[in-house]
Amino acid sequence: MCRLLGILSTKPTNGRKYLFDDQCSLYAQSYANPKKLQRDGWGLGYYVNGSPKMIKSEKPIYMERRRFISAINSISSKIIIAHIRRASNPRGLPRERLISIENSQPFTYDRYLFAHNGVIRIPDEVLSRLGRWRSMVEGLNDSEVYFWYIIKRMIDYGDSFKEALIDFQRTLWDLWSSCRENYPSIDRPYQGLNAIFSDGKHLYAYAKYDEKRITSTSICFKDQPSLQMSYILKSNSLVVASEKTNREEEWKPLKSGQLLVAWFSDETINLEIKRI
Repeated sequence: MCRLLGILSTKPTNGRKYLFDDQCSLYAQSYANPKKLQRDGWGLGYYVNGSPKMIKSEKPIYMERRRFISAINSISSKIIIAHIRRASNPRGLPRERLISIENSQPFTYDRYLFAHNGVIRIPDEVLSRLGRWRSMVEGLNDSEVYFWYIIKRMIDYGDSFKEALIDFQRTLWDLWSSCRENYPSIDRPYQGLNAIFSDGKHLYAYAKYDEKRITSTSICFKDQPSLQMSYILKSNSLVVASEKTNREEEWKPLKSGQLLVAWFSDETINLEIKRI
């Protein structure tokens, strides 16, 4: 599984504590389990004057320590979304086709940033529903079709992120009802829809997975399900991650079906958690 981390801060930050310095930082998570190395690329998305910027690589992050530190130190932003990748392969493609800058996350369009942890098991069927947005898909990452479906709903239909998520899940199950005979070895159209998203003003984190099916645990501390995200809320910042990066702070779980929405006003972080 990939790993995600998002930061919303009332003042510009580079997020180095959570991205690199902590005991279980995003960087540390990349090599903490030798059997599940996050070896298939990494990326940092952030905003400069309201416009999203990205630094991405197709290489293992643990082999680019200096570059990653340099990238972190170059950032000063109120919103950061970071991703390290362990590639899924629902199409059964040769591995070399899956590893490229185009397949690394986050993905971006206009003012939006998006990163996903999980597997869309029927990516080609979702592609068939993208319409004019299909031409925007650059890689072979199943997460990318998830991103462009969300963008399609928000741009073409005026959906909120929440409404787009609901419609995406409805579409996945509709597609599955018509194609499941083509996939005898699986019994559902996805494994994990965990995502972190931003429009430049809000930070969203969505957790969605089948809690009864998750038997693995978090990479570093092994004290929570592998797909259960955690977050810290302070008066001037919010951090949400695939798993907590330290034991010292008061992390709270983001459980399956919960959508976290955060924004800042008057130098304060506001937070809502909705169930969808």
